[in-house]
Amino acid sequence: MRFAITLAVAALMLACAPPPPEANFPEIAFRDSPPFRVDVAEIALIEHYQPPLRAPHVEHESPMPPVVPLRNWVRDRLVAEGSGGSLKATVVDARITETLLSVNEDLAANLTTEQAVRFDGRVEMRLEVLDRAGGVRASVNGEATRSRTMPEDATLREREEVLFQIAEDLANDLNAVLGANIRQHFAPYLH
Repeated sequence: MRFAITLAVAALMLACAPPPPEANFPEIAFRDSPPFRVDVAEIALIEHYQPPLRAPHVEHESPMPPVVPLRNWVRDRLVAEGSGGSLKATVVDARITETLLSVNEDLAANLTTEQAVRFDGRVEMRLEVLDRAGGVRASVNGEATRSRTMPEDATLREREEVLFQIAEDLANDLNAVLGANIRQHFAPYLH
């Protein structure tokens, strides 16, 4: 009887315990980088990539899905400063996939921690300067890929941190690639 009461009290205490604190992840933004002032009247963002919301895709489980920093990149780095034409920014890819890795199940494996999951991220964006009639005057592409593994004993918080880091790294890599491509191929359209 005493054991049952102790067990009931322990269960009640666990049920009343506060939930673990929610993770607060910073916004991935590009306000510190100088914007590209483009000789167009408007900038349009097209999100061509639509997350499948099923395995092996896990970008929707990330505290910062890769498409969000891409939206922020367009907002922070591209400024329309012209009287005609447009710039179309198309998100071609913004994925993170999860692959389960084989782990050793023998007795010796109980003494080691192995990498059990690999996350592969990929982003791609296409930028096109269009004239008033919609004809393409110039275009650039940029893409970035990142991979990270996670050990078999990782917590949910650690998983979120890895997914966030992949999204941040992808966005920073894409920022560098697109920046170089814009300076090289959009020079006649920059102020």
